[in-house]
Amino acid sequence: MHSEAPVSTDDAGLFAYYDAAAMTWLDALAEALPSDYRTSGTENFLLLSAQPPRESALVLRTCEQALQAIKGRLGALANDEGYGRYIVLVFASLDEYEAYVSQYQGDTDEAPMSSGVFIDAGYGHFASWHDGLDELEAVVVHELTHALLAHLPMPHWLHEGFAVNVERTLLPRLADPRLALYRPDEMAARHAAWWNATTIQTFWSGAAFHTANDGVDLAYDLARTITALAARDDEAAFRAFVTAATGDDGGARAAGHALGYPLEHLVEAVLGEGDWAPRPAEWTVVDAS
Repeated sequence: MHSEAPVSTDDAGLFAYYDAAAMTWLDALAEALPSDYRTSGTENFLLLSAQPPRESALVLRTCEQALQAIKGRLGALANDEGYGRYIVLVFASLDEYEAYVSQYQGDTDEAPMSSGVFIDAGYGHFASWHDGLDELEAVVVHELTHALLAHLPMPHWLHEGFAVNVERTLLPRLADPRLALYRPDEMAARHAAWWNATTIQTFWSGAAFHTANDGVDLAYDLARTITALAARDDEAAFRAFVTAATGDDGGARAAGHALGYPLEHLVEAVLGEGDWAPRPAEWTVVDAS
């Protein structure tokens, strides 16, 4: 959601202007898509989907409930400022979803399979190809968390750690160990086999989250775990870290100042001793495969 505009212009007028622009955009997108798409909306959301009206209404109600719950969970870290409603695109098929999101990827990007994405470009919006409400609810919570934190320059791993932890807090079924694909000991073995002094740089830089290999789910799991560890003991220090952390060094400077210890200590708590420190100078040559 949300486009910025000159502060001298009336806020209500700006909201109406960008909301009308968003409606025009969605109408044009619906015309271009092969399925029968339609737009519906609530106070805070615009939804474009090929779902029947009842299913669309349930999705929008879920979005409204998720927005309030996430804002309550994030507190002052969340930023809901801007103009126009949040836009949610629910595509009728994986092919249509991938064709759409490919427009926002570089020519050399090797994108992993995803259930949804927050597209922080132009008029920020998020998209999914799941129309089952249970699956879509998790996508909405995850991507809306990204949207509410998009104003912060935090590194990619911290963004994902936040989003996954908010998902598990608001949707406890996702944390049920009986639904996990791997047992805890199996996940630990996979982490130990994957991460080393080279691959950890793809984690800190964010490259590990954008490659189609076995390390993607490990990157998300590591991000979830160390984000929870950083928040566990001192919430005030953690929130100061989140506010100050930047992607250019993976959050290393902010960790030393706000948390009081090197960033790599978080990884040591999960993987044991190793060469885990972020080395930004290497990120342009790190092989993420």
